[in-house]
Amino acid sequence: MAVVRHFAINLVRSVADKNSVRLRRKIAGWDDDYLALVLGLPAR
Repeated sequence: MAVVRHFAINLVRSVADKNSVRLRRKIAGWDDDYLALVLGLPAR
């Protein structure tokens, strides 16, 4: 599980915006389009 958690956090860190990692994780949980951006998928 630690490997999966580190992989997910690294994906969140790779997003280039001004928000903190903690805020990016929250936004990804709230907004499906932002989650798609983090995962590298096309937005809806």
